[in-house]
Amino acid sequence: MTALGQLCIILCVLLVFAVLPLVAHAASSDRSHVVVIRVTGVIDGAIRDYVERALSYAESVSADALVMELDTPGGSLEAALDIITMIEESRIPVLGLVEGRWAVSAGTMILMCTHYAAMEPGTIIGAVQPVAMSSSGEYKPINESKILNPIYKKIETCMKLHGRNTTVARLFVYENLVLDAQDAVRLHVVEAVADNVWDMIEKSNGTVVNTATGPVRLVFTDPEVEYYDMPPGLRLAHILSDPLVSSIASSIAMLIILAALASGHPLFIVVGIALMLVGLFGFGLSASLVSAALLLVGIVLLAIELAVIPGFGVVGFTGIALMLIGAFIMFTGRPVYLAGESMKAAFYTLMAVLVPLAGLTMVIVYKAARVWRQKPVYTPSLVGKKGRALDNIPPGGTGFVMVEGEYWQARNVGDKELHRGDSVVVVGKDDALLLVKPSQDTEYGGTAG
Repeated sequence: MTALGQLCIILCVLLVFAVLPLVAHAASSDRSHVVVIRVTGVIDGAIRDYVERALSYAESVSADALVMELDTPGGSLEAALDIITMIEESRIPVLGLVEGRWAVSAGTMILMCTHYAAMEPGTIIGAVQPVAMSSSGEYKPINESKILNPIYKKIETCMKLHGRNTTVARLFVYENLVLDAQDAVRLHVVEAVADNVWDMIEKSNGTVVNTATGPVRLVFTDPEVEYYDMPPGLRLAHILSDPLVSSIASSIAMLIILAALASGHPLFIVVGIALMLVGLFGFGLSASLVSAALLLVGIVLLAIELAVIPGFGVVGFTGIALMLIGAFIMFTGRPVYLAGESMKAAFYTLMAVLVPLAGLTMVIVYKAARVWRQKPVYTPSLVGKKGRALDNIPPGGTGFVMVEGEYWQARNVGDKELHRGDSVVVVGKDDALLLVKPSQDTEYGGTAG
């Protein structure tokens, strides 16, 4: 073979290797990209942040669609309305799939505003009438027209935009209608019954949906499904936002405060106040807003521990814990999203809870620090004082005695066992423990009743 022939072969080989990556890239770019998120549990501020982040990510990677897997009993009306606004303004189609058990109340509102809606067999939707918690802790349905009418109108508008049966919207809100998957398809409330995400993608392929950019035909070619998981910080905020978790945290906080007051350890009240701050997630506020409050209070507590209180104890450790929780949630979250009309109410709610708690913390810590800084007050020695045993105390054992009308824990340093009611004499003190021995005085002799 001539040198020219060899050169041609080498050039052909190089050309093949140069073109193969381009062909592979072209083949991969023909695949459709679908981002999937799981919206489970109560709809709250953390879920709202999660959806917003997922939509931003889907648009940044030029995804062909975003799928929301819904399994929720409902939740915050405000958070649901914010999610609906995000869907309406999305430049990519948003598909909703009810999986697991249900998507009722706020979950139904969100599903009705997705561009394509489907349900797994056995799931249900509906029961959109809002409820409010009374002062006794019971949930009561809201029947005020100024609240029900906007909700109904919002659902009706979404259903009309996406060609669904708007008659059902009124039944959802005013009569708490509940539908299973088959009835929802029969009444033209959702587009399909789908076994899973892949089945929904296949059934929606070729459908024309109305988006913020106008009508869009869903075209999925060899789709690549990517699950976008909730960031750890938002997941923690979502767990803490659960009404049950929030209620438990608040209840434990109150018990800790009462126990601290009753036991004479006021600094442990700081732990109770910290738990009450964590319970702020139950208000449905944005994760970033509450995390900012936790960071602020944590910094204040840490500063007090370092500047005022000698040593390093419960106040400092509580401050560090609040700062870690606040930072963990804040730096994986997003800025505060609150509707304009509710910003003032949310701010006042936060301040109404935060300011009294911060003030109480400052007063308690200040009073405790003053007590610690005071010189010990002289108390007369109990050595030589007589009393009586309240327990049977063997030699070297401990039990309770009464001296000078006060209950004391004491150790028997005598050679004989003390019986309940025996006379004792104080011979010394070991911190808060009295050292006693039997007394020859029979003033307290006999058995105590």
